[in-house]
Amino acid sequence: MPVDLLTEAERERWQRFPDPLPHDDLCVFFQFSDDDQREARGQRDAQNRLGYALQLCILRYLGFVPDHLQAIPHAVVPCVAAQLAIDPSVLTLYARRRRTQTEHQRNVQAYVKFRRATPLDFSALQTWLVERALEHDKPTLLLQLACANLDRAKMVRPGVTR
Repeated sequence: MPVDLLTEAERERWQRFPDPLPHDDLCVFFQFSDDDQREARGQRDAQNRLGYALQLCILRYLGFVPDHLQAIPHAVVPCVAAQLAIDPSVLTLYARRRRTQTEHQRNVQAYVKFRRATPLDFSALQTWLVERALEHDKPTLLLQLACANLDRAKMVRPGVTR
């Protein structure tokens, strides 16, 4: 019989930004190096530069990029836009073509050296998690440990139901 390890609210929380976003996280994960700025500025239009830059920061921060960038905390967009000298309001024009956002995701993953997990990776993670489950029995702690493990391995975090 299947058992739900997380409540609906917990699943929802694991698929979005923390609320509120800690100021220290904003200062650490949403600041660009010179290389990051060059990478983002390589995109064609202002909205694409901003969307690309946001995906870059979000992947480093969350370990995945949510489907809807409109769910980004209010402080993030102006912080990133200011570093690129872009008006934050252009984000509304970003990725009118879904393909643009998907292409940007692939390029950002390559730039930050993240990759999607393979079936072999999931098998290794499952083995690793079973060992952790023998030490800890809290599902949320096991999920935290799994996410940290994926982050260390620079793998894009799959959805929590995976």
